[in-house]
Amino acid sequence: MRRLFLLHLLLILPLTANERGFSFTNAPLQFMPLTANTFEPRVGLIWHANDNRLRLDIGNSIDLIQYHTDAPGARFTIGSDFFTYTLLSGEKNFHFPVDAVDYLFGFNASYADTLRNGVLSSRLRLSHISAHFVDGHFNGSTGTWKDGLNPRVYSREFFDWTIAFAPQSNIRGYVGLYYLWHVDPTTLPQWMVYAGGEYSQPITTVLHGYTAYQFTATGLLPRHEFQAGVKLGDWTGRGTKFFFVLHRGNSIHGEYHDITDAYSGFGFNIDL
Repeated sequence: MRRLFLLHLLLILPLTANERGFSFTNAPLQFMPLTANTFEPRVGLIWHANDNRLRLDIGNSIDLIQYHTDAPGARFTIGSDFFTYTLLSGEKNFHFPVDAVDYLFGFNASYADTLRNGVLSSRLRLSHISAHFVDGHFNGSTGTWKDGLNPRVYSREFFDWTIAFAPQSNIRGYVGLYYLWHVDPTTLPQWMVYAGGEYSQPITTVLHGYTAYQFTATGLLPRHEFQAGVKLGDWTGRGTKFFFVLHRGNSIHGEYHDITDAYSGFGFNIDL
């Protein structure tokens, strides 16, 4: 964690002092989060209809610095990512004990160029993830961890590189690659690849229907993630998504990384 923080400072500080095209930015996020990708910053909730669990997402990604090039359609930014994705259990009387929580933080660099036949973009992230069981996974009456699963160390530092192409503003396809340069447990694969796509269609000026899918080859089990729903608000700006979701493959939560997870459900996200 200290190494990641220091590396972030070493990259940011020289750039802010450089007058050759670099400046702080308050523009909207250049590389929009991938809709069907689990490891993206979100603010929202997903209810698992088949097992009465919930997933709570809290976090954001912000571009901090922009580089101005001579080419009018090319843009380069550097920013930060901080978010959590949390597994909760649904109980009566509106109790939602926390079973497991995963933390991700790091920084990213993105590039976009407007071509004659669409927008080509790329994002490189350097991130840290750690996972933990919480009190909702502990049985206080017996003094044991539930399901016979004790807490275990799960931590990884990785590069995540995505290349995307949008021939139109409502269509985007992408491919990506993870490289885990430090991981615990060491049995986890160091390389993962993924591919996906998104499509949206305006219904009214403030309502958009959309679908998104991503396939991830993790080395353990392939993961399939599908989402379909509507968004109230501008498609590339602020608004709220209401959607149906399907997940098949290994669990996204580090404490359950080697356990198969299959669920369908409903959720909402607030796009900041």
